[in-house]
Amino acid sequence: MKNEVNAVFLFIAELTGSYASGTGDMQAKIECGKQDYINNNLPELDLSLEEDRKELHELVWIKRLYKDLDAYFMISEGSKALRYLSIDTEKYRSSDNEYKWTVPIELDYSASMLQIMGILLNDKRLMEMTNVIGETLQDPWSVEGIPRNMIKKSMTPMLYGSSKQCHELWQDNNMQYTAEHVTVVSKELTTGAFGVANLFKEFIINNANPSSEMKIKIWDNEFDVSCNRFRNVGEKTKAYKVWDSVDKRYNVVLHTDTKQVPDLKQFRRWFVTGLVHGLDSIVMNFISEKVMDKYDWGIPVHDAALISPKAAGDVRKWSSEILERMSKDRTKILSDFFTSIGITSAANSQWNDLKKKVHQFEGELKVSEMALK
Repeated sequence: MKNEVNAVFLFIAELTGSYASGTGDMQAKIECGKQDYINNNLPELDLSLEEDRKELHELVWIKRLYKDLDAYFMISEGSKALRYLSIDTEKYRSSDNEYKWTVPIELDYSASMLQIMGILLNDKRLMEMTNVIGETLQDPWSVEGIPRNMIKKSMTPMLYGSSKQCHELWQDNNMQYTAEHVTVVSKELTTGAFGVANLFKEFIINNANPSSEMKIKIWDNEFDVSCNRFRNVGEKTKAYKVWDSVDKRYNVVLHTDTKQVPDLKQFRRWFVTGLVHGLDSIVMNFISEKVMDKYDWGIPVHDAALISPKAAGDVRKWSSEILERMSKDRTKILSDFFTSIGITSAANSQWNDLKKKVHQFEGELKVSEMALK
């Protein structure tokens, strides 16, 4: 049961934000969540503000988790509940008289896009910053000299294929920025881990040769995709004579047909998203099947899983297993994917230049269970 309680404490610390990334390991984060529970720490929300209303579900979630923990300690350890003195403990007992958790927790990957790119490229920095490896828990969106949200709001669309610069993405999100912020991001894209991820994105976009209908291969999955971007190449207007029964006369109605053709240049920008989300899906399908087989309940949400605390240990173990398998297969995954999107040997010199900028991880990858935060 201790591991289940620790999984709840970890999630509480994630919801409250009480753990400062880069300051400790898993145990330090567990202790933060434990202290949140003991002290009944709750986020302070001003529900007159739209931004705060968006976080209301987290407040409800935390309160329910605290009550769940109270019942757990009453039933499993004979302790007096800290807040809820009147609890119907029977509803918390399972058929085998063990504690029955009533509130799910969420295990969410630490920036799965960066994790996947790091594993495929075998880049040590990308894997460290997303907690695939390493002892100290990191925040992948933390860059010195610039607010976290500014990094996330610019890097996420940029690395998924947006052609906009960081300052344009900040403007789109109504964020105030300075020349220093632009300088910091420019340096990161030149010499930092985000820069390697960006080069990987650019390599795919610049060297893909798309067609309007394609068969894509991602790991062991093959599927058909159609170009979803179109451009107008011409218009033809035709006049129709229509009788108007009110005015008792003929009116002329003009109808213009616009011819559209697939915009393959814009379609190139989908392939990075397709690769990342394709691998996301394979990972979550693998985990979800095992969760349902053993625990009968779980909900995958993109790169996260809503599960019972009882399943947390297994989910972390299965996550490590599938990510380690991805690492072993990374060369074939990339080769098959590149071939399926039309990248040819003509791009080999660019690929070799990119690999020179990768900080290679040495040895066999053993994925940390905290890749899922």
